Amino acid sequence: MTDYTIKYYQKGFEEEQERIGIEVAKSFIVPHQTPVERLKNVYSQENFDPKTRLYAFKGDKMIGFLTSKVLEDDETGIKKANLTLPSVLPEHKEAWKILYDKAIDVLKESEVKKVQTWFGCIASKPIEAAEKLGYNAKLSSYLLYNIDLSEIDHETSTEKVIDFDFDKHFEGLIPILIEEYGRDEEWARNFLNQVKNDSNTVNRILRAIEVDGELKGFFWININRIEPSVVRLQVIHAKSEDYMKQLLLKMDEIAKEKGFKKIQVGYTDENDVKQEKYKPIKFEFSSAAAQYVKDL
Repeated sequence: MTDYTIKYYQKGFEEEQERIGIEVAKSFIVPHQTPVERLKNVYSQENFDPKTRLYAFKGDKMIGFLTSKVLEDDETGIKKANLTLPSVLPEHKEAWKILYDKAIDVLKESEVKKVQTWFGCIASKPIEAAEKLGYNAKLSSYLLYNIDLSEIDHETSTEKVIDFDFDKHFEGLIPILIEEYGRDEEWARNFLNQVKNDSNTVNRILRAIEVDGELKGFFWININRIEPSVVRLQVIHAKSEDYMKQLLLKMDEIAKEKGFKKIQVGYTDENDVKQEKYKPIKFEFSSAAAQYVKDL
C-alpha cells in the first residue's frame, strides 16, 4: 500500500509541473525545465495523449511527474518511445519508482517495444543507474565542458565585437550554423528564423565581428532561466585565432559584468574540443550524459 496516487494529465496541472520541475532541476548540473506557457501549448495540441504525462500526488498535493512520447513508426517497424526520468520533490523520493514503473506499464499497454532514456548530468539519475533499470545499449552521448577564461589575452581589443543584427547578419550566419551543427542549409535557415522570431530575447546574448561586410566571428550565449549565473555557449565561430581571442575577451567582459559563474558548452564527441578552429579556448571537462535503450 502506498500514500501516493498516480494521475494522467489534466488541464490545470501545468503550473505545478513547472514549479516542481524547477525545484528538482536546481540539483542538476545543467538545470532545465519547460516553461509553463510551452507546456500549455504542447498539451493543447490535437495529437497530445494525456497518458504520456503522469503525476504523483500525496493527498491533493502534486509532488512529482514524468513525461514520455511514443515516436512515429520508422523503417524497423518496432514501436519506440522516449521517456524522461521522473522529477520528484526530494522529500518524496519513494514516489520516483512508482512513477517510473507506472510509465513503463502504460508504454507496454501502448505496445511500445523499446524505450529510450537519458541519464547523467541532464537527468534525475546518474549514468550508472541505466544498467540497474535494465537499459542495455547506449544510443548517444553528451559531454559537458566549462570554458575557462582565466588565461585569456587581455591585450586584445574588443572594439570590433558588436551586437549581432538579425537583419544585417542573417545570411552571413547561415554557413556558420551549417558548419557548427553539421546540418543542411534548409535546417539552418529554419532554425535561425525560429531564433529571430522568439520573443524571449532577455536570456540570450549574441555578438559578432564584421569586417568589410563579412562575418569574421560570432558567439551565442543562453542564460539559464533557473540558475542565471550559469550560461550555455550555443555557438562560437571565428575565422582566425585572433578573432577567437577577441570573442573570448568580450565573453569574459560580459561574464564579469553580469555575474556569470559558469559558461558551459556541450559536445557529442570528445574529439570535438580538440579541433584547431577552437584554439585558444580552454575547455575543462565537467560531466556527461548518455541516452540508453531497453526492450519492454
